Amino acid sequence: MNRITMFIFMAFTILAMPTLAVSEPIVDIKTDYYLVSGKTASGIRNNLNMKTPIREGGIKYDARTDCFVKWNFWWNEYNGLCTITKVKTSVDVQYVLPKLDTSIFLPKSLKRKWGTYMKALLQHEGGHKDLGVRAANEIEKKIGNMAARSSCKQLEIDANRIGDKILEKFRDLEKEFDSKSNHGTKDGAVFP
Repeated sequence: MNRITMFIFMAFTILAMPTLAVSEPIVDIKTDYYLVSGKTASGIRNNLNMKTPIREGGIKYDARTDCFVKWNFWWNEYNGLCTITKVKTSVDVQYVLPKLDTSIFLPKSLKRKWGTYMKALLQHEGGHKDLGVRAANEIEKKIGNMAARSSCKQLEIDANRIGDKILEKFRDLEKEFDSKSNHGTKDGAVFP
């Protein structure tokens, strides 16, 4: 449902790597669950509202995805010019999701309803993860394609500005994604 993606970045530079290599970002996914229960759809909804740890601006949400985008780049200085030689990005994804207590007997219809909801919720939250990965890909590509600079210090400053600007763009895309989907509810991420 909710999507509050925090694009936190770390930029590191290391000198003198020999060649430019472009690759997919490393994606590390972790999921924290909070347990919900109930014997009816309204009982589960009430328990979701009570147990969710996700609150923003006084509003409670069922799920959350945070993406932490990081980048490293290396350079080489030759004949008074400083050139990027390698860029590597990574995305740490942290999901917070509800998990239905299955130790309680539930009718098949209620289990089906929960399954449909979770499928839509996971698809929505996965959309946020995908935006984080797209941001990392764009950072890697744009920093990797930078023109040489006359100073390695300037190259470092410009590369980090590029990364920061891309993260800003993707923060706006996150807001747009949630706005268009009403935090996933238009795509079925609503229970009951």
